[in-house]
Amino acid sequence: MKEPSTAPRYRWVVLFVSLYAFVAFAFAFQLVPPLLSSVIHEFGVSHAQAGLLMSMVVIPGIFLAIPAGILVDRYGVRLTGSISTVLIAIGCFVTAIAGSFEAALVGRLILGVGSAFITTAMPALIPQWFPREELGKAMGIFGINMPLASVAAFSSASVLTLTLGWRFPFYIGTAIAALNAIVFPILVREGPFRREHGPVGRQALRSVEAWKVGVTWLLFNGAALSFTTWSPKVFEDFRGMNPVQASLLASILMLAAIPCTPLFGSISDRIGRRRPLMVIGSTLMAGALVAVAYAPDAALRVSIVALGVVAAMVPPMVMALPPEILGPAQAGTGFGIITICLNTGIAVTSPLIGLLLDTTGSPTMSFLGMALFAAAGAAVAYTLKTK
Repeated sequence: MKEPSTAPRYRWVVLFVSLYAFVAFAFAFQLVPPLLSSVIHEFGVSHAQAGLLMSMVVIPGIFLAIPAGILVDRYGVRLTGSISTVLIAIGCFVTAIAGSFEAALVGRLILGVGSAFITTAMPALIPQWFPREELGKAMGIFGINMPLASVAAFSSASVLTLTLGWRFPFYIGTAIAALNAIVFPILVREGPFRREHGPVGRQALRSVEAWKVGVTWLLFNGAALSFTTWSPKVFEDFRGMNPVQASLLASILMLAAIPCTPLFGSISDRIGRRRPLMVIGSTLMAGALVAVAYAPDAALRVSIVALGVVAAMVPPMVMALPPEILGPAQAGTGFGIITICLNTGIAVTSPLIGLLLDTTGSPTMSFLGMALFAAAGAAVAYTLKTK
């Protein structure tokens, strides 16, 4: 299908609006970790209870991701995405003004409902505008969303809290999300490739290859997000670092991934293959995590930089494959599968690594557990029947 004359120019507008929409959610999501101590102090809750502020965002996606994908395919990204941008702004604002811990949980739950649609709709929009030979590059640019948002949230929230209190970062998040709710419906359009056909309805949900991509994504995030969750504590407790040093060192993973993710996406376009980069990236990621487990202090920073570089191989491949497997018309359902696997991975794997750390008291074993997730992801990716 030939693109309209405006598509080559306007597709970049759509890409960056999609990126901004995801970053608006991810920024609000990642505000909680650097603010946990302040929240615990104000509401008098335990660490376990405070952890619910993250879980409440993730859990809705486990149940709503596939229905969200089906709604995206049926009613389009513009409608479903616009509703979700409003929910994200409301959720962030409710958290900011919460007078009780329960009210803060309600705000995070609203954010989670909105995120189920954002994480499904935004990547589904991109293959409507970009042909297959440019999809890796586009998804590589889109793939910097979580690293960029995490670095911004961690760096700004800690500073703002010291002078203005823990609520102020959530007001910033509300403003970012409100701007997104205004800009998104104005600029977003359905793309010229939306009507290309692929498997439909239940046939798309029965795609074994789409679920393999989802499981690979689950295991990848099981390794990557477990690292960002637990490595600061490990570095503090077992490497003798102060909290600022430990957090900065852990953030190197995301900083290294930001420039590398678009690069690997472009490489996949040039060679016309995705699966080998997924397998290589996951395998090298497992090796890098083993290196982190045994690295002396002098080599630790280099090991984490290497981890960030090789981890950047996987996200653009995962984001590019659902529309290639199912077709752009059913990409929403494909990304619903990806989202449910992502949220399941976040909800399950990080607590498992925490349990491993509690039961063994060994930081080495915790990093080896993360490496096991990455290696399992490589094994699943190897079985994919796609380029």
